[in-house]
Amino acid sequence: MPMRWTVASDVDGTLTGDRAALDRLAARLQKLRRAGTLFLILSTGRRLEQVVSGMAEEGLPEPDAVLCQVGTEIYVPPLSLASRPLGAWRERLLAEYSRDEAVSFLEGIEGLVMQPDVFNTELKTSCFLDGCPDPDGAAAEIRRRVEPHSGAYQVVWSSGRDLDILPASSGKGKAIRFLVESRGLDANRVVVAGDTGNDAAMFEQFGMGVVVANAKSELVALAQSLGEGRVYRARQPYAAGVEEGLEHFRVLPATSSGA
Repeated sequence: MPMRWTVASDVDGTLTGDRAALDRLAARLQKLRRAGTLFLILSTGRRLEQVVSGMAEEGLPEPDAVLCQVGTEIYVPPLSLASRPLGAWRERLLAEYSRDEAVSFLEGIEGLVMQPDVFNTELKTSCFLDGCPDPDGAAAEIRRRVEPHSGAYQVVWSSGRDLDILPASSGKGKAIRFLVESRGLDANRVVVAGDTGNDAAMFEQFGMGVVVANAKSELVALAQSLGEGRVYRARQPYAAGVEEGLEHFRVLPATSSGA
């Protein structure tokens, strides 16, 4: 039976936050996966080892693919600490990205702190701006510096703290589209879910999205601009909100726990 739906969900603050709700949602998603009617993608800023440990310790559902480091790495099962990112995606991004140049865009920003080395990779340059006198102003200045080079780089700003400089061809939305196209899935049957600005690209790429009730203001603003027809704003937070949204889009049958 061909896959009917693709669900791509952020992890932290979207799936996680309420273990009982996550356990319920994970069981329902796994049932669809076993039936062959769902392709499940975990789309996250986490490293792969954090996703693997999250499956064992936090109840994250077993996925068909994982997008790590804000869509700069793609992994497919079997997932383990020894897994390597998908070569075709990595080579595509390396062709346009210079980490040294990306780092140069951050020079001289007062209060900027680089994120730990594990979150700074050959394809991702990441920092914290919450120590800056004006975090939004600092993010705007970095965007201004990157703009002349927008063919090679993009800036992702989220949560009033986290800023990433990524390859222009990467990000959560484009990584999902790469998977959808390479796996022959239906792009019109993709539902995404998220809670912060680094999930925005998923909502911009696809026509159905779920914003959980605990979402940050930047994603709520995007949802409002895209309109109710494309984005469902859940009344419930975390995994319960994702479940509610998937019921709204009829990926899951409605239950009394949903919308």
